[in-house]
Amino acid sequence: MTSIMFAVPSTTTSRFAVAADHIPHDLATAARSRTVAFSPHLAGRLGTPQLTLQRETLADLRWDPARITAVHPGQRRTQWAFHQAAEFAVVTSTAPVTDQPRGAQVARAAAHALADATGGVVADLVTGHILSPPTTERTSFVLADQWLGDALPPFRANGRCTAADPDHDPEGVNGCSCVRLRTRGLRRFGLPELQITGVACPHDLVALNVLRTTARHLLTDHWQWLATGPADQTRTITAARHLTESDFNDFWGSTREPRAHPSAFEAHLTPITPRLWSVAPPPTFDGTTNDWLWGDTLPTSLHDILSSPADPPFPQAA
Repeated sequence: MTSIMFAVPSTTTSRFAVAADHIPHDLATAARSRTVAFSPHLAGRLGTPQLTLQRETLADLRWDPARITAVHPGQRRTQWAFHQAAEFAVVTSTAPVTDQPRGAQVARAAAHALADATGGVVADLVTGHILSPPTTERTSFVLADQWLGDALPPFRANGRCTAADPDHDPEGVNGCSCVRLRTRGLRRFGLPELQITGVACPHDLVALNVLRTTARHLLTDHWQWLATGPADQTRTITAARHLTESDFNDFWGSTREPRAHPSAFEAHLTPITPRLWSVAPPPTFDGTTNDWLWGDTLPTSLHDILSSPADPPFPQAA
């Protein structure tokens, strides 16, 4: 059985930016002035590498605000406001990998607090995306809460692709290869990013959901490994990953019962670089990636669920 060995970083970094017309010089006081999730953690970490707050102007920036984008069309005005801002607060957390996901959650809660205090807009500098409401961190970790930087490309919506719909034309199963999807955000939890390529437009949603399911499965497995206190900074896993609909539900933070197909399906990981793995059907699968995505191998929920609320949607912060 094929194995993958990869380096596990001792620390990981999350960075968020708040753009506003005016950013106060005393960011710590501004952050503390708002009731936020993880307030005790915020107070205990401020001023340490686990939580630093820095005020920056356009002249100070080492990153380009113009590269920050909005995922949803309804956020275009928010994106414009971020691009036009003259002042920024940058929230950085460099924490032990064993402190994740708490370190990233505390940092993002601090960024939301600063946005609330300044009327600003928050962006995740790891994913490169504007963060949309809600602006309250839930105490449990839900990967679907904009941690993965996952978004569907607009090829179908803007008419750039005219591949046939497989429901009406069997040739549409492999009608194009427009779609390449890649996660952005797993590295802050000590894992490589994932990608799937060569996907036909009609299968973009299921391809995205395969990435989401794989990411959640790997995170669960990774945190269980870290909890054993391994002394080595390298880890070996099998390339064949047996995924279930429960992994997909865990991505959403949902406890709903699987609608069908409770058995596992297999995905195969291949390292492209030390920080990027591809996700594909198992080598024994007789067909293309699109045949795998369109067929009955995968749970039906992966084919049609674009969003799914967690249970409960937004618990009160402790």
